[in-house]
Amino acid sequence: MSDVIIVGAGTGGLSVARELSKNPDVNITIIEKGPKTTPGESYKFYDPWDKNELELIKTTCVGGSSLVIAGNYVPALVDELKEFDIDITPQLKQLEEEIQIQTMPKSHEGKINKLLADAARELGLEMQPMPKGINPEKCIICGKCAWGCPNGAKWSSLEDLKVAQSNGAKLITDEGVINLIVEDNKIKGVVTDKANTYYADVVVLAAGGIVTPKLLRIAGIKAGETLAVDPFVTIGGYYKGAQQDNEIQMNKFIKLPHIVIASHTSQFLLPKIQETHPDATSDDIISFMVKVPDNTKGYVYANEVVKGIDFEDASLIARGCGIAASILVKAGADIESISSTHVRGAHLISSARIGDIVDSNLETEIENLYVGDGCVLPEAPGLPPIYTILALSRRLGQYLAQKL
Repeated sequence: MSDVIIVGAGTGGLSVARELSKNPDVNITIIEKGPKTTPGESYKFYDPWDKNELELIKTTCVGGSSLVIAGNYVPALVDELKEFDIDITPQLKQLEEEIQIQTMPKSHEGKINKLLADAARELGLEMQPMPKGINPEKCIICGKCAWGCPNGAKWSSLEDLKVAQSNGAKLITDEGVINLIVEDNKIKGVVTDKANTYYADVVVLAAGGIVTPKLLRIAGIKAGETLAVDPFVTIGGYYKGAQQDNEIQMNKFIKLPHIVIASHTSQFLLPKIQETHPDATSDDIISFMVKVPDNTKGYVYANEVVKGIDFEDASLIARGCGIAASILVKAGADIESISSTHVRGAHLISSARIGDIVDSNLETEIENLYVGDGCVLPEAPGLPPIYTILALSRRLGQYLAQKL
Protein backbone atom coordinates (compact mmCIF):
# COMPACT_ATOMS: atom_id res chain seq x y z
CA MET A 1 0.00 0.00 0.00
CA SER A 2 1.36 3.42 -1.01
CA ASP A 3 0.55 6.68 0.75
CA VAL A 4 0.07 9.74 -1.47
CA ILE A 5 -0.47 13.33 -0.38
CA ILE A 6 -1.97 15.81 -2.83
CA VAL A 7 -1.38 19.42 -1.80
CA GLY A 8 -4.31 21.48 -3.06
CA ALA A 9 -7.89 20.51 -3.86
CA GLY A 10 -8.22 22.68 -6.94
CA THR A 11 -8.62 21.75 -10.58
CA GLY A 12 -5.29 19.94 -10.93
CA GLY A 13 -5.16 18.25 -7.53
CA LEU A 14 -8.66 16.79 -7.71
CA SER A 15 -8.06 15.62 -11.28
CA VAL A 16 -4.98 13.70 -10.14
CA ALA A 17 -6.94 12.31 -7.19
CA ARG A 18 -9.79 11.11 -9.40
CA GLU A 19 -7.54 9.00 -11.62
CA LEU A 20 -5.16 7.83 -8.90
CA SER A 21 -8.03 6.73 -6.64
CA LYS A 22 -8.91 4.05 -9.18
CA ASN A 23 -5.90 2.12 -7.83
CA PRO A 24 -7.16 0.35 -4.66
CA ASP A 25 -3.59 -0.07 -3.37
CA VAL A 26 -3.12 3.66 -2.80
CA ASN A 27 -4.10 5.75 0.25
CA ILE A 28 -4.77 9.33 -0.86
CA THR A 29 -4.88 12.35 1.43
CA ILE A 30 -5.80 15.71 -0.12
CA ILE A 31 -4.82 18.77 1.92
CA GLU A 32 -6.52 22.06 1.06
CA LYS A 33 -5.82 25.46 2.59
CA GLY A 34 -9.34 26.74 1.94
CA PRO A 35 -12.80 25.53 2.95
CA LYS A 36 -15.27 23.34 1.15
CA THR A 37 -18.22 25.32 -0.17
CA THR A 38 -21.07 25.07 -2.64
CA PRO A 39 -20.69 26.34 -6.22
CA GLY A 40 -23.22 29.09 -5.55
CA GLU A 41 -21.16 30.41 -2.62
CA SER A 42 -17.72 30.03 -4.24
CA TYR A 43 -17.48 33.70 -5.30
CA LYS A 44 -16.91 34.54 -1.64
CA PHE A 45 -13.52 32.84 -1.77
CA TYR A 46 -11.80 34.93 -4.42
CA ASP A 47 -8.31 35.55 -3.08
CA PRO A 48 -6.75 38.36 -5.16
CA TRP A 49 -3.05 39.14 -4.84
CA ASP A 50 -3.03 42.93 -5.14
CA LYS A 51 0.42 43.64 -3.69
CA ASN A 52 1.69 43.96 -7.22
CA GLU A 53 1.55 46.16 -10.31
CA LEU A 54 -0.87 43.67 -11.84
CA GLU A 55 -3.76 42.40 -9.69
CA LEU A 56 -3.65 38.60 -9.76
CA ILE A 57 -6.92 36.72 -9.30
CA LYS A 58 -7.12 33.30 -7.68
CA THR A 59 -9.58 31.28 -5.61
CA THR A 60 -8.89 29.45 -2.36
CA CYS A 61 -11.47 26.72 -1.75
CA VAL A 62 -12.13 23.10 -2.63
CA GLY A 63 -12.73 22.96 -6.38
CA GLY A 64 -10.56 26.02 -7.00
CA SER A 65 -10.89 27.97 -10.20
CA SER A 66 -13.25 25.43 -11.77
CA LEU A 67 -16.04 26.88 -9.61
CA VAL A 68 -15.62 30.49 -10.74
CA ILE A 69 -14.51 30.31 -14.37
CA ALA A 70 -16.96 30.83 -17.21
CA GLY A 71 -16.85 27.14 -18.11
CA ASN A 72 -14.79 27.46 -21.31
CA TYR A 73 -13.04 24.36 -22.67
CA VAL A 74 -10.74 25.01 -25.62
CA PRO A 75 -7.79 22.67 -26.35
CA ALA A 76 -4.50 24.56 -26.00
CA LEU A 77 -0.75 23.78 -26.24
CA VAL A 78 -1.47 20.28 -27.57
CA ASP A 79 1.29 20.43 -30.20
CA GLU A 80 3.66 22.35 -27.94
CA LEU A 81 3.44 19.62 -25.29
CA LYS A 82 4.35 16.98 -27.86
CA GLU A 83 7.78 18.62 -28.03
CA PHE A 84 8.23 17.35 -24.45
CA ASP A 85 7.00 13.83 -25.38
CA ILE A 86 3.62 14.53 -23.83
CA ASP A 87 0.47 13.59 -25.75
CA ILE A 88 -2.71 14.68 -23.96
CA THR A 89 -5.02 13.73 -26.82
CA PRO A 90 -6.45 10.66 -24.99
CA GLN A 91 -7.15 12.71 -21.87
CA LEU A 92 -8.80 15.51 -23.87
CA LYS A 93 -11.12 12.93 -25.41
CA GLN A 94 -11.83 11.43 -22.00
CA LEU A 95 -12.67 14.85 -20.58
CA GLU A 96 -14.88 15.76 -23.52
CA GLU A 97 -17.06 12.77 -22.72
CA GLU A 98 -16.97 13.16 -18.92
CA ILE A 99 -17.73 16.89 -18.91
CA GLN A 100 -19.94 16.70 -22.03
CA ILE A 101 -18.21 19.68 -23.61
CA GLN A 102 -20.42 21.36 -26.20
CA THR A 103 -21.36 24.73 -27.62
CA MET A 104 -24.57 26.14 -26.23
CA PRO A 105 -27.76 25.83 -28.33
CA LYS A 106 -29.37 28.82 -30.04
CA SER A 107 -31.92 28.99 -27.24
CA HIS A 108 -29.09 30.02 -24.89
CA GLU A 109 -27.44 32.56 -27.20
CA GLY A 110 -28.83 35.77 -25.62
CA LYS A 111 -29.91 38.94 -27.40
CA ILE A 112 -26.64 40.83 -26.72
CA ASN A 113 -24.46 37.93 -27.83
CA LYS A 114 -26.44 37.85 -31.06
CA LEU A 115 -26.25 41.64 -31.42
CA LEU A 116 -22.48 41.64 -30.92
CA ALA A 117 -22.03 38.77 -33.36
CA ASP A 118 -24.05 40.61 -36.00
CA ALA A 119 -22.08 43.84 -35.44
CA ALA A 120 -18.76 42.00 -35.66
CA ARG A 121 -19.84 40.34 -38.90
CA GLU A 122 -20.65 43.73 -40.41
CA LEU A 123 -17.05 44.72 -39.64
CA GLY A 124 -15.68 41.57 -41.23
CA LEU A 125 -15.09 39.62 -38.01
CA GLU A 126 -16.68 36.30 -37.12
CA MET A 127 -17.62 35.42 -33.54
CA GLN A 128 -17.58 31.69 -32.94
CA PRO A 129 -19.41 29.79 -30.20
CA MET A 130 -17.31 28.90 -27.15
CA PRO A 131 -17.14 25.21 -26.17
CA LYS A 132 -18.67 24.99 -22.70
CA GLY A 133 -18.81 22.60 -19.78
CA ILE A 134 -22.43 23.63 -19.12
CA ASN A 135 -25.51 21.45 -19.23
CA PRO A 136 -28.08 23.52 -21.18
CA GLU A 137 -30.97 21.58 -19.62
CA LYS A 138 -29.98 22.85 -16.17
CA CYS A 139 -28.82 26.31 -17.24
CA ILE A 140 -31.35 29.08 -16.50
CA ILE A 141 -29.19 31.73 -18.24
CA CYS A 142 -28.62 33.82 -15.12
CA GLY A 143 -25.18 35.22 -16.01
CA LYS A 144 -23.57 33.95 -12.80
CA CYS A 145 -21.09 31.60 -14.52
CA ALA A 146 -18.07 33.34 -12.98
CA TRP A 147 -19.72 33.75 -9.59
CA GLY A 148 -20.31 30.06 -9.05
CA CYS A 149 -23.22 28.42 -10.86
CA PRO A 150 -26.18 28.38 -8.42
CA ASN A 151 -28.04 25.66 -10.34
CA GLY A 152 -25.40 22.99 -10.86
CA ALA A 153 -25.41 23.47 -14.63
CA LYS A 154 -21.68 24.14 -14.94
CA TRP A 155 -19.20 21.29 -14.44
CA SER A 156 -16.68 21.76 -11.65
CA SER A 157 -13.89 19.74 -10.07
CA LEU A 158 -16.24 18.84 -7.23
CA GLU A 159 -17.30 16.03 -9.59
CA ASP A 160 -13.73 14.71 -9.49
CA LEU A 161 -13.80 14.95 -5.69
CA LYS A 162 -16.93 12.80 -5.56
CA VAL A 163 -15.20 10.06 -7.55
CA ALA A 164 -12.03 10.24 -5.47
CA GLN A 165 -13.87 10.15 -2.15
CA SER A 166 -16.09 7.28 -3.30
CA ASN A 167 -12.83 5.39 -3.91
CA GLY A 168 -11.55 6.17 -0.41
CA ALA A 169 -9.61 9.42 -0.78
CA LYS A 170 -9.50 11.57 2.37
CA LEU A 171 -9.96 15.36 2.26
CA ILE A 172 -8.54 17.76 4.85
CA THR A 173 -9.69 21.38 4.57
CA ASP A 174 -8.70 24.69 6.18
CA GLU A 175 -5.10 23.52 6.54
CA GLY A 176 -2.22 24.79 4.43
CA VAL A 177 1.04 22.99 3.66
CA ILE A 178 4.02 25.20 4.54
CA ASN A 179 6.99 22.85 4.22
CA LEU A 180 8.16 19.66 2.55
CA ILE A 181 10.09 16.87 4.27
CA VAL A 182 12.97 15.65 2.08
CA GLU A 183 15.59 13.05 3.00
CA ASP A 184 18.34 11.78 0.66
CA ASN A 185 16.64 13.61 -2.23
CA LYS A 186 13.38 11.69 -1.66
CA ILE A 187 10.10 13.21 -0.56
CA LYS A 188 8.93 11.91 2.82
CA GLY A 189 5.98 14.11 3.70
CA VAL A 190 4.68 17.60 4.43
CA VAL A 191 4.25 19.98 7.36
CA THR A 192 1.16 22.20 7.69
CA ASP A 193 0.27 25.50 9.32
CA LYS A 194 -1.60 23.53 12.00
CA ALA A 195 1.73 22.06 13.17
CA ASN A 196 0.79 18.68 11.73
CA THR A 197 3.18 16.37 9.90
CA TYR A 198 1.88 13.98 7.28
CA TYR A 199 4.16 11.28 5.88
CA ALA A 200 3.84 9.85 2.39
CA ASP A 201 5.63 7.86 -0.30
CA VAL A 202 4.56 10.32 -3.00
CA VAL A 203 3.62 14.00 -2.84
CA VAL A 204 1.84 15.88 -5.63
CA LEU A 205 1.94 19.68 -5.42
CA ALA A 206 -1.17 21.28 -6.88
CA ALA A 207 -1.46 24.42 -4.76
CA GLY A 208 -1.51 26.92 -7.62
CA GLY A 209 0.79 29.30 -9.45
CA ILE A 210 2.03 31.09 -6.33
CA VAL A 211 2.07 28.50 -3.53
CA THR A 212 3.44 25.53 -5.51
CA PRO A 213 6.68 27.30 -6.59
CA LYS A 214 7.14 28.67 -3.06
CA LEU A 215 7.02 25.14 -1.65
CA LEU A 216 9.46 23.96 -4.30
CA ARG A 217 11.86 26.79 -3.45
CA ILE A 218 11.74 25.84 0.23
CA ALA A 219 12.78 22.33 -0.84
CA GLY A 220 15.75 23.75 -2.77
CA ILE A 221 14.28 23.69 -6.28
CA LYS A 222 14.55 27.02 -8.14
CA ALA A 223 10.94 27.25 -9.24
CA GLY A 224 9.22 30.61 -9.59
CA GLU A 225 11.86 32.06 -11.92
CA THR A 226 9.05 32.33 -14.47
CA LEU A 227 5.36 33.22 -14.12
CA ALA A 228 2.64 33.80 -16.68
CA VAL A 229 -0.98 34.88 -16.34
CA ASP A 230 -3.84 35.80 -18.64
CA PRO A 231 -3.80 39.63 -18.68
CA PHE A 232 -7.27 40.96 -19.48
CA VAL A 233 -9.55 43.96 -19.36
CA THR A 234 -13.26 44.36 -19.83
CA ILE A 235 -14.25 47.17 -22.20
CA GLY A 236 -17.83 48.34 -22.53
CA GLY A 237 -20.31 51.15 -22.98
CA TYR A 238 -23.82 52.35 -22.28
CA TYR A 239 -26.70 50.48 -23.92
CA LYS A 240 -30.03 51.00 -22.19
CA GLY A 241 -31.67 47.77 -21.03
CA ALA A 242 -28.95 45.49 -22.39
CA GLN A 243 -29.13 43.01 -19.49
CA GLN A 244 -25.99 41.32 -20.79
CA ASP A 245 -25.16 40.55 -17.17
CA ASN A 246 -27.98 37.96 -17.31
CA GLU A 247 -26.55 36.13 -20.33
CA ILE A 248 -24.04 33.27 -20.42
CA GLN A 249 -20.62 34.85 -20.06
CA MET A 250 -18.09 34.39 -22.88
CA ASN A 251 -20.62 32.44 -24.93
CA LYS A 252 -19.06 33.70 -28.17
CA PHE A 253 -15.53 34.83 -28.96
CA ILE A 254 -13.24 36.17 -31.65
CA LYS A 255 -9.78 34.61 -31.96
CA LEU A 256 -7.23 36.95 -33.50
CA PRO A 257 -3.43 36.51 -33.58
CA HIS A 258 -2.39 36.94 -29.93
CA ILE A 259 -5.80 38.36 -28.90
CA VAL A 260 -9.08 36.85 -27.72
CA ILE A 261 -12.23 39.02 -27.57
CA ALA A 262 -15.23 37.48 -25.83
CA SER A 263 -18.62 38.72 -24.66
CA HIS A 264 -18.30 39.43 -20.94
CA THR A 265 -19.51 41.85 -18.26
CA SER A 266 -17.74 43.29 -15.21
CA GLN A 267 -18.97 45.17 -12.16
CA PHE A 268 -15.90 47.42 -12.41
CA LEU A 269 -17.28 49.08 -15.55
CA LEU A 270 -20.36 50.62 -13.93
CA PRO A 271 -18.71 53.57 -12.07
CA LYS A 272 -16.84 54.52 -15.24
CA ILE A 273 -19.95 54.44 -17.42
CA GLN A 274 -21.88 56.42 -14.83
CA GLU A 275 -19.48 59.31 -15.43
CA THR A 276 -21.24 59.93 -18.75
CA HIS A 277 -24.56 58.28 -17.91
CA PRO A 278 -25.36 58.79 -14.19
CA ASP A 279 -28.61 56.83 -14.55
CA ALA A 280 -26.80 53.68 -15.76
CA THR A 281 -27.22 50.40 -13.89
CA SER A 282 -25.49 47.08 -14.35
CA ASP A 283 -28.28 46.19 -16.79
CA ASP A 284 -27.26 49.04 -19.10
CA ILE A 285 -23.78 47.80 -20.04
CA ILE A 286 -22.71 46.07 -23.24
CA SER A 287 -19.13 44.81 -23.10
CA PHE A 288 -16.31 42.50 -24.13
CA MET A 289 -13.35 40.90 -22.40
CA VAL A 290 -10.03 41.44 -24.17
CA LYS A 291 -7.40 38.85 -23.24
CA VAL A 292 -3.86 38.39 -24.55
CA PRO A 293 -1.26 35.60 -24.17
CA ASP A 294 1.29 36.56 -21.57
CA ASN A 295 5.04 36.17 -21.55
CA THR A 296 6.68 34.31 -18.66
CA LYS A 297 8.56 37.36 -17.31
CA GLY A 298 7.32 37.06 -13.75
CA TYR A 299 8.80 35.79 -10.50
CA VAL A 300 7.55 34.06 -7.37
CA TYR A 301 9.77 34.41 -4.32
CA ALA A 302 9.19 33.47 -0.68
CA ASN A 303 7.48 36.73 0.25
CA GLU A 304 7.12 38.48 -3.07
CA VAL A 305 5.37 38.00 -6.39
CA VAL A 306 6.49 40.17 -9.30
CA LYS A 307 4.32 40.40 -12.39
CA GLY A 308 3.75 43.44 -14.55
CA ILE A 309 2.53 44.56 -17.94
CA ASP A 310 5.28 45.17 -20.46
CA PHE A 311 5.09 47.13 -23.71
CA GLU A 312 4.15 44.11 -25.81
CA ASP A 313 1.28 43.14 -23.47
CA ALA A 314 0.04 46.73 -23.35
CA SER A 315 0.13 47.18 -27.10
CA LEU A 316 -1.81 43.96 -27.70
CA ILE A 317 -4.44 44.91 -25.12
CA ALA A 318 -4.76 48.36 -26.70
CA ARG A 319 -5.21 46.81 -30.16
CA GLY A 320 -7.82 44.40 -28.85
CA CYS A 321 -9.68 47.21 -27.09
CA GLY A 322 -9.76 49.23 -30.30
CA ILE A 323 -11.32 46.35 -32.18
CA ALA A 324 -13.76 45.58 -29.37
CA ALA A 325 -14.80 49.25 -29.09
CA SER A 326 -15.54 49.36 -32.83
CA ILE A 327 -17.86 46.38 -32.50
CA LEU A 328 -19.56 47.82 -29.40
CA VAL A 329 -20.27 51.14 -31.12
CA LYS A 330 -21.51 49.32 -34.22
CA ALA A 331 -23.85 47.36 -31.95
CA GLY A 332 -25.29 50.55 -30.51
CA ALA A 333 -23.16 51.48 -27.50
CA ASP A 334 -22.78 55.21 -26.86
CA ILE A 335 -19.29 56.07 -28.10
CA GLU A 336 -18.72 58.67 -25.34
CA SER A 337 -19.35 56.04 -22.67
CA ILE A 338 -16.78 53.49 -23.86
CA SER A 339 -14.61 52.62 -20.84
CA SER A 340 -12.22 49.93 -19.70
CA THR A 341 -11.47 48.24 -16.41
CA HIS A 342 -7.98 48.08 -14.96
CA VAL A 343 -5.78 45.22 -16.14
CA ARG A 344 -6.04 42.04 -14.13
CA GLY A 345 -4.39 38.66 -14.40
CA ALA A 346 -6.23 35.34 -14.16
CA HIS A 347 -4.90 31.77 -14.44
CA LEU A 348 -1.55 31.91 -12.64
CA ILE A 349 0.59 29.42 -14.56
CA SER A 350 4.07 28.45 -15.83
CA SER A 351 5.95 28.93 -12.53
CA ALA A 352 7.30 25.34 -12.48
CA ARG A 353 7.49 24.57 -16.17
CA ILE A 354 7.88 21.28 -17.96
CA GLY A 355 11.49 21.08 -19.14
CA ASP A 356 12.67 23.47 -16.41
CA ILE A 357 11.34 22.09 -13.13
CA VAL A 358 9.52 18.86 -14.02
CA ASP A 359 10.04 16.13 -16.60
CA SER A 360 7.52 14.63 -19.00
CA ASN A 361 5.94 12.71 -16.12
CA LEU A 362 5.71 15.95 -14.10
CA GLU A 363 8.27 14.69 -11.57
CA THR A 364 10.78 17.10 -10.03
CA GLU A 365 14.45 16.42 -9.33
CA ILE A 366 13.34 15.23 -5.87
CA GLU A 367 12.27 11.62 -6.19
CA ASN A 368 8.50 11.04 -5.96
CA LEU A 369 7.72 14.76 -5.75
CA TYR A 370 5.40 15.79 -8.60
CA VAL A 371 3.59 18.92 -9.74
CA GLY A 372 0.00 18.56 -10.90
CA ASP A 373 -1.35 22.03 -11.65
CA GLY A 374 -1.02 24.85 -14.19
CA CYS A 375 2.47 25.68 -12.95
CA VAL A 376 3.84 23.06 -15.34
CA LEU A 377 2.53 24.68 -18.54
CA PRO A 378 5.54 25.67 -20.65
CA GLU A 379 3.92 28.93 -21.79
CA ALA A 380 0.69 30.89 -21.65
CA PRO A 381 -1.72 29.54 -24.27
CA GLY A 382 -3.68 32.76 -24.76
CA LEU A 383 -6.83 30.66 -24.33
CA PRO A 384 -8.59 29.33 -21.21
CA PRO A 385 -6.06 26.80 -19.84
CA ILE A 386 -8.36 24.61 -17.72
CA TYR A 387 -8.91 21.96 -20.42
CA THR A 388 -5.16 21.49 -20.82
CA ILE A 389 -4.52 21.53 -17.06
CA LEU A 390 -7.18 18.88 -16.50
CA ALA A 391 -5.73 16.72 -19.26
CA LEU A 392 -2.20 16.97 -17.88
CA SER A 393 -3.29 16.22 -14.32
CA ARG A 394 -5.45 13.29 -15.38
CA ARG A 395 -2.45 11.97 -17.28
CA LEU A 396 -0.36 12.31 -14.11
CA GLY A 397 -2.98 10.50 -12.04
CA GLN A 398 -3.10 7.67 -14.55
CA TYR A 399 0.71 7.43 -14.61
CA LEU A 400 0.91 7.25 -10.83
CA ALA A 401 -1.93 4.72 -10.67
CA GLN A 402 0.10 2.41 -12.90
CA LYS A 403 3.42 3.10 -11.22
CA LEU A 404 2.16 2.47 -7.71
